Amino acid sequence: MMLTLSAKNKLMFVNGTVVRPATGTTEYKAWERCNDLVISWILFNLDETIARSVLFLKSARELWKDLEDRFGFASITQIYSLEQKLSELTQGQQSVSEFYTRIKTLWDSIDDIQPLPTCVCTTSNCTCALTERIHNAQQTQRVLQFLMKLNDRFSAVRANILMMTPIPNVTQVYRIVAQEEDHKEFSQSAITDNLAFTADRKPYYQGQNSYSQTQGFRPNINNFVKKKPHNNYYCTHCKMAGHSLERCFKIHGFPPNFKGNKDRKVAAMVLNSSDS
Repeated sequence: MMLTLSAKNKLMFVNGTVVRPATGTTEYKAWERCNDLVISWILFNLDETIARSVLFLKSARELWKDLEDRFGFASITQIYSLEQKLSELTQGQQSVSEFYTRIKTLWDSIDDIQPLPTCVCTTSNCTCALTERIHNAQQTQRVLQFLMKLNDRFSAVRANILMMTPIPNVTQVYRIVAQEEDHKEFSQSAITDNLAFTADRKPYYQGQNSYSQTQGFRPNINNFVKKKPHNNYYCTHCKMAGHSLERCFKIHGFPPNFKGNKDRKVAAMVLNSSDS
């Protein structure tokens, strides 16, 4: 809300910078119009129950001050709730980007409720550098929190970051871990592609070969045996494979140029018996 008011150049109506002009003047009419506009913006963004409680306030400054008095303080319960969520947060199945966004949101909420102390030196040039030291200590603590909550597959990059001197800030650590995640995904994708390419390559023979650690690669000799044509035929008369019933010599007779050891008389007897 503060950003919206500042962008519209109306922030002075809630922080008390603009003084209410005297009634009946030209300035009062311009102030009243802008004041009503700011009140309408604030009421539109409030919960219905809260909006009813401030509906009859006449100036944006009074409305804002009333809301600030009721809700503009941090309780220990809010800090406890945020710290509990932070302690229970882990990466899990989230990507590094998603996890960093969640943990940074909690950090920003804690900073808004409980900001860091600042230097109160009265001199123009601060010599204690208290604010900088506190900020560096906070960055180191948050780097440790971020690394502790990462998955175990980032253990190597975690160890490398912890050995750095000086230790980088949170944003730099996030970039390093995100690059490591991209590298792991690229490597895994390359391995998967190579395995898929190897699986698609078919050898010149069919079948499976065996492999053992002691004897190594052992090809199946059946893979190299040339299969005879027409091996799908089967004769129900001879109970043999290699020819069909329509091509059985024992039923229809042997051809004249047949050089096998079969007795041709058997074929002739079969034909005569079938003709009778």
